[in-house]
Amino acid sequence: MPLNVFQLRESVVREYADYVNSFVNIHDDKVRRFVEKRLDEGELWPDPALQLNPAYEPAQTLGELGASGVIREKTAAFFGHGIRLYRHQRDALDAAQRGDNYVVNAGTGSGKSLTYLVPIYDAIMRDEPERGGTRAVLIYPMNALINSQLDTLQRYAEQFAENPVRFAAYTGPTTTEERNAIQNNPPHILLTNYMMLEYLLLRPADRSLLSAATRDLRFIVMDELHFYRGRQGSDVAMLIRRLSRQADAGVQYIGTSATVTTEGDRAERRKEIAEVARKLFGAEVHPDNVIDETLVRIAKAPKPQTAAELRRAVTLLPPANPADVVDHPLAAWLEETFGMSEQDGQLIRAEPQTFTEAVNDLAKAADLPADRCETALKAVLELGVEARSPNSDDSLFAFRLHQFLASGGNVYATLEHAARRELRLEGQYELDGGRPLFPLSFCRECGQDYYRVQRIGGHLKPRSPLHGGEIEDYAQVGYFAIDDEAALWNGDNESLPETWFNIGKTGRWNAKPDFKPHIPQRLTVNPDGSEAPKSANGGAVGGWFQPSPLTFCMRCKAAYNRRRGQEFRKLASLGQIGRPAWKTPKKRSFAYCSIARWKTSAAAGASCSPT
Repeated sequence: MPLNVFQLRESVVREYADYVNSFVNIHDDKVRRFVEKRLDEGELWPDPALQLNPAYEPAQTLGELGASGVIREKTAAFFGHGIRLYRHQRDALDAAQRGDNYVVNAGTGSGKSLTYLVPIYDAIMRDEPERGGTRAVLIYPMNALINSQLDTLQRYAEQFAENPVRFAAYTGPTTTEERNAIQNNPPHILLTNYMMLEYLLLRPADRSLLSAATRDLRFIVMDELHFYRGRQGSDVAMLIRRLSRQADAGVQYIGTSATVTTEGDRAERRKEIAEVARKLFGAEVHPDNVIDETLVRIAKAPKPQTAAELRRAVTLLPPANPADVVDHPLAAWLEETFGMSEQDGQLIRAEPQTFTEAVNDLAKAADLPADRCETALKAVLELGVEARSPNSDDSLFAFRLHQFLASGGNVYATLEHAARRELRLEGQYELDGGRPLFPLSFCRECGQDYYRVQRIGGHLKPRSPLHGGEIEDYAQVGYFAIDDEAALWNGDNESLPETWFNIGKTGRWNAKPDFKPHIPQRLTVNPDGSEAPKSANGGAVGGWFQPSPLTFCMRCKAAYNRRRGQEFRKLASLGQIGRPAWKTPKKRSFAYCSIARWKTSAAAGASCSPT
C-alpha cells in the first residue's frame, strides 16, 4: 500500500505545532491570542504545494543503442541493457558525440546524471580504458551529491564484472590513504566539489594528482549550474579556466541545471542559459546545445472544461484497476493543473501551486463542496501512485508535496498602552504616525513581554530580534516593559534580589556598584520612542527600562547573573524556539524524527497521530 503523504503531512504539521506551542509562554492575553490565531492560520506551516512528476518522451534503450553501434556494447552492459533513455538524454548523447559543449536544462527526477555519465563512460571505452589517467572531472556543489553519485556508479559496477573504468571521490572527508591511492593510480572519473578543486590547483601535495588528472582530461562536468551565482560564481569560473589550461588537449564542457532562468520564451531561456554556461566554462555554448526536457501527457481522457464536465469528473467513481486511471477525466485535470502546461507549442512543467488553492478552484468551477472535490482528487492521485509507467517501474502519477516548516518569526509591537498597541509577525520598521515596531521577547518562566530596545539620547529605538544583533554606536542596549500602573514593580528595592545590596547598620539597602546599573529605571515614552516627562498624558506610556543583560524579571522575580551571551536561556521569541533544522545523523532533525515516528505507527496499524 503506497504511503499516504497527505496523512503524513497532517501528522508532521500537528506535531510541529505542538513543538512550537511548547516553547511559547506569553502572559499578556492580547499578545497570546494574537499569536495563537496566527499559528492556527498556519503562519509557520503554510498549505503545501503539490507538483506532479511529469512523464518524459521515451527514446531507445541502451541495449538497442549498443546493438546499433551508437554506443559500445559494454557501455550498455555497465548501465543496464534495459534502461530506456528519455529524449533529452539521447539528445545529450548526440551532442557529446559531436564534441559540442552542452547544458541539460531539466527538472528533478529527469535523469540528468545519465546525460553525462553515459557519453563519458562510452568515450572512455573507445579510448584504451586499460590505460590510466583521469578523463573526466565531475564537479558538484556539495558532498551529498558526490556520495550519492559515487554509490550509483558503484552499483552499476557491481552488475558488470568486466568493468575497466575506475572512479573515486576527492572531498574533504577523503582519507590520506585514499588520497595517496588516487595520486598513485588516478581514476578515469574523478568526483569532487569546487572547494577541493581549488586545493587541487593550489596545494603542493596535490601537484602529482593535478598532473595526472589533467594529462588525459577530456570532460569537465558542472552539476547544478544554478548554484554558482555572484562572487562565488566568479571564483568558480576562474577555477574552471585554470583547470582547463592544465589539460594537454581540448576539453569538452557539460553542465546540468534545473532553474538557471524561468524568464521569457523558450528561445530566450536557452540563450540566457547558454550565456551563463559560457561565463562559467570560459568556452562557447551554442543555444541549440541547451537541451530541454521533452514532456509527454499521460492522461488519455480530455481535460473537463465546463461546469457540467467538471461535476461529472468529480462524481465519477475511480476505476477498480489502477492502470485505468489514465482514462479518468480528473487525471487529465490533475495533470494540467499540477504537472504541465503548454508554452510556444511545447509542454513545460507547471508552476507549483497549493493543493488547497486547486481544490477551491475546482469546487468553485464545478459548483460542488470543497471536501467532495478534495476526496475525489486524492482518490485519483492515490491510484496514479499505484499504477506503473509502461516505460519504467515508476509510479504513473508520482507527485511531490512541498511542505515548508518555518522556524518562527518574531512578535512586533508598537510602544503604546497594552490594550491599544498594534501587533505584527512581519518585520517592518514602523507603522503610520511614525510608530516603530519593536521585537518582543518573553520571559521563559512567566511569559512577561519585554521590548528589545536601544536607548540613544533620550530615545528608544528597535533592536535586532536576534540575540547579539547589530546596535548603533553610543547606544545603551536593554529591555523595556510596559507598566502603566506600576503593577510589575513599585520601585521598592526590597523586592529586588538581596544579593544586589549591602544592608547598612541603620537597615538601609545600598545597591552594590556592579548591580546598581541594573535597577529598573522608570521611563515614560511616546509611541515614536521618544522619552516624555513623567506627567505626560495622551499616547505616552509608562514602564521600566533594564539594561542588557537581563538580570531580573519584574513579574516572576527570577534573578540571573550578569554574564552576557545567555539571554536565550532567559528570554524566548517565536524566532528562537530551537529551529528544527537538518543536522548530523547523530542528531536527527525534528522533521526526520516526526516522519520516522509516523511510519512506525502506520506500519503497526496504529493511527496516524505521532506517539
